[in-house]
Amino acid sequence: MILRHRSPPLPVSTFSRTMPIRLHTSSALAPLCVVALALAADDGGIGALRARLGALTPTGAGVGVVQVESPAQIGGKTDDFAPDLALADFSGKTVTMVNSPNSVSWHSTNVAQRLYGSTLSLAPGVTNAWINGLFNWLPDMLRLGTGQAPAALPNTSVRVMNHSWAASYGTGNESVDREAVRRMDFWMTRDGILAVYGENNGAGSVRRPMMGDCFNGISVGRLDLQHSAGATGSASDTPGRMKPELIAPGDFTSMATPLVGSAAVALAETLKGAEFSSLSNTQRAQLTKSALLGGADRTASWANNAPVDGSQRGVATMPLDAIRGSGELNVDRAHRIITGGRINGAATATAATNATPEGWGTVTLSANGKQYWRFRLYQEAPALDFTLVWPRGVSSGFNSYTYANMNVRLQRSLNGGADMIPLEGDAGLATFVSGNVSSASGVDNVETIHLTGLRPGEYTLEVSRVDSASGSVMAYASWIVDDTAFGLEGDVDANGTVDFGDVALALLSFGGDDPASDMDVNGMIDFGDVALILLNFG
Repeated sequence: MILRHRSPPLPVSTFSRTMPIRLHTSSALAPLCVVALALAADDGGIGALRARLGALTPTGAGVGVVQVESPAQIGGKTDDFAPDLALADFSGKTVTMVNSPNSVSWHSTNVAQRLYGSTLSLAPGVTNAWINGLFNWLPDMLRLGTGQAPAALPNTSVRVMNHSWAASYGTGNESVDREAVRRMDFWMTRDGILAVYGENNGAGSVRRPMMGDCFNGISVGRLDLQHSAGATGSASDTPGRMKPELIAPGDFTSMATPLVGSAAVALAETLKGAEFSSLSNTQRAQLTKSALLGGADRTASWANNAPVDGSQRGVATMPLDAIRGSGELNVDRAHRIITGGRINGAATATAATNATPEGWGTVTLSANGKQYWRFRLYQEAPALDFTLVWPRGVSSGFNSYTYANMNVRLQRSLNGGADMIPLEGDAGLATFVSGNVSSASGVDNVETIHLTGLRPGEYTLEVSRVDSASGSVMAYASWIVDDTAFGLEGDVDANGTVDFGDVALALLSFGGDDPASDMDVNGMIDFGDVALILLNFG
């Protein structure tokens, strides 16, 4: 059976919403809603954010959203893509149904509740939303197959677009899938929005290129790992990129996706602040992506397959976990990154500025360019995470795109970045417990450093662009390091006080190169280090 609509036909066999298509009554939905409500207080880090900020917690106020909703197609209907606006969750909100006729869908209702509803969303302050039926949105808004650019957004307040569906036009129509993905990436950079899209449900299930293959948004899986995962297919642009990029709570990816979307909305409200006024909407959207990926929780199970021994220890060619992506959604950590302050990369290692525990910055690199950040840790860091993302550019005719290839690498540095000590292989055994010190994917537009047990010392992070294509590309960096690593200078034993115990430890290391006692970071413990400890005494 072929569904009829104005874009190229979408076979049912290759179309799936990210929740199974089956009829539910309101009573059957009740257990799902009750479970979600019980978890909502701390889903995705919102509990920690609210505990930290209280009444100042961003709610998405003043930010508009677009919900692209697939019809349930029960009984052959194609107009059941509207949420139940009679629910209290939507009281006081203006929800515009762009397409008519339309009728209520349990799927649309559940997505809307998590994207902008007053109870389950991380952005309950959203008051304006626009809902498009998928089969209208493809030709009318994305303008797939028309030769025209995507339509204008319905309102300048819109910053996030949610896609809780996955699809493909099937074998023989790969060029249509590619065009759809290119158009979505073009739209994101042209209008400064961030799109989130769900992976297919079921561990090991088939991935769909629309819209999870996009470069510039966020592909979402489930916290229980019951979602499609893996590399983009051979027919996609730049095959082999890792998906999903983030996982979040939800009984289906349809519900996990708007939770990520609502986190992006909350951050979009924060980014409306005066301190971010120099950023364009496109820059804000990509910074939001960087912060969400960079602030993700990476549990002990997270791994990007960096070797744990041998000459390649700490060298990652895969930036993400094969199933978990960047990790678990944590809006609190993402918010701390964005509000931690901007520190841009420097052109030389010696010019790099010491980074804050949490923060972000940008680099604009031409072919073979490099820029640097510095981290000065006075105590051991239980964890250090650094994430770099950058968008691809798509031509206005959608027949070509440009893509930069960037790598990141962390080294121990001495003398303010004048001298570098590599940490790959055995050289890093005494410096970090686990993780990767370099991330060098040849296809992904994200790179990740994740380290545990990083010893005190000075470290320089290098971002390098390794392709030779013309033109410059802006990349967005985010980092978060455990605050305990930024304690008192001179507190060698990390007991919270600079005292004679610290002097004693420095003297015990005298003539050596113990980084914990090397206060002046010159590679040797000497009287200069003892003097600096004494200067901070007490």
